[in-house]
Amino acid sequence: MTLSDDSLTAFEQARAHVQAQTAQARTLAHDAARMADDTRTATATRASVGREVRVSASASGRVDRVDISRSASGLDAATLSRIVTDTVRQAQRDAADTALRRMAESLGASSPLVVSTRRRIDDEYVSPTTGTVG
Repeated sequence: MTLSDDSLTAFEQARAHVQAQTAQARTLAHDAARMADDTRTATATRASVGREVRVSASASGRVDRVDISRSASGLDAATLSRIVTDTVRQAQRDAADTALRRMAESLGASSPLVVSTRRRIDDEYVSPTTGTVG
C-alpha cells in the first residue's frame, strides 16, 4: 500500500463519517420538527363537574371554545364565573400535559427539556385557592 492509497482510504473513511453525521442530523431535525408540531397542536376539551361548562384549549393556553349549557342558567354569576375559570384552567392543563407526553415520547421522560417543562407546567397550573395542581 502506498502513501497515496492510505490517504485515499483515510479520505473515503472521513467522507463516509461526515455523510453518516449529516444523515443523522437530518433525522434529528425532522424528529424535532415533528415533535414541535405535535406539541404545538396539542389540545384538550374539559367539562366542569356538573357539565355546566365545556372548554377546548390548546397547550399554548389559547381557549378555542367555551360552551355553557342550559343547566348553567340557574347559577348565580359568581358561581358560573368560578366554574368557567376552573374549567378553562383544567382544559389548559390537560392540553399542556398532552404536549408534555408527546415531548416525552420523542425525547424520553428523563430529558432535561421534559423535566424542566414538567416543572413549569406544575408551577403554572397550581390552583390559587387550594395550592394543588389542577
